[in-house]
Amino acid sequence: MSGERISRKVKIEGGYLNFSSAHFITYGGKCERLHGHNYGVLVEVEGSLGEDKLVFDFTILKRLTKDICKRLDHRFLLPLHNPQLELTSSEDNWKIGFNGKHYMFPREDVAELPIDNSTAECLAEYICGALCDELRAYDTSNLTSIMVGVEEAPTQMAYYKWSLSE
Repeated sequence: MSGERISRKVKIEGGYLNFSSAHFITYGGKCERLHGHNYGVLVEVEGSLGEDKLVFDFTILKRLTKDICKRLDHRFLLPLHNPQLELTSSEDNWKIGFNGKHYMFPREDVAELPIDNSTAECLAEYICGALCDELRAYDTSNLTSIMVGVEEAPTQMAYYKWSLSE
């Protein structure tokens, strides 16, 4: 095995790594009706063993991911960077307009997300970015990548992978 590059992976999924949220998607001038999902989340980090003989501590990874899920749970997912939405905020509410429809949500019931659409693909990217931000407090020098999957229904999952090795 000399000369071979060994990579190891740690994966967390299931259990309490989930959130239930409402959203609608805009694409091609069309809008899906307002609806919700019981989303599941999985995270994989890849790298070499650290001095503690771990790729990364499962318990820390689960806690950080669960905290991100909690921020999305039982909220309307609002993509703040969607150019097709007419967004008006007040201290108490968000008013959202799209294609002749108008929605009003209490601000406390909204997850304000720096994304352009609330697809599973964009949610996976958002969660990955949020997780990378949280991981800055830890030694991740042995990690090479992180991947997040967001399942919006059984047999439907979108993934986002970010390289950490540069």
